[in-house]
Amino acid sequence: MRITVAEIVGTHGIKGNLKIKSLSDNEKRFENGSKLFIDDKELTIESSFDQKNLKIIKFKEFGDINDVTKFVGKDIYIDEKDLGDLEENEYYIYKLIGLDVYDNGQKVGEVLDVISGVYPNDVYIIKTDKDEIYLPAIKATIKKIDLENGLIEVENFSDYE
Repeated sequence: MRITVAEIVGTHGIKGNLKIKSLSDNEKRFENGSKLFIDDKELTIESSFDQKNLKIIKFKEFGDINDVTKFVGKDIYIDEKDLGDLEENEYYIYKLIGLDVYDNGQKVGEVLDVISGVYPNDVYIIKTDKDEIYLPAIKATIKKIDLENGLIEVENFSDYE
């Protein structure tokens, strides 16, 4: 399985550099020599640097703007095995999406998405029978995340409906 780690938002200069928006917490992914994928093609980063809130990267395989313009708008991926380990009580967002959400033993919805990096804590978007609920991922609401059984136990869900 491949995991999206960046979006290509444009080109930079004429030597094949790409502007990317990183979606990864691990900025080492974009260091020189790192292996990434666009479509099914494995590529190697030759150089990278930060510019404002974007990264500028150059792949060894391309040396001209005409070679890379076709990638604008595409995603950059890694293999799932290259994700790395997380600390206790940390989860990859893609593993949370689709989990059933329970409050007091009753299913109240399903995780549609996770908003990360905008608020002081992550926010889970929960699809219920009636609406979408924005649930803060804090100890007061999230009691247990059980990836093996595909569920999240929450508390005080009705406070957010």
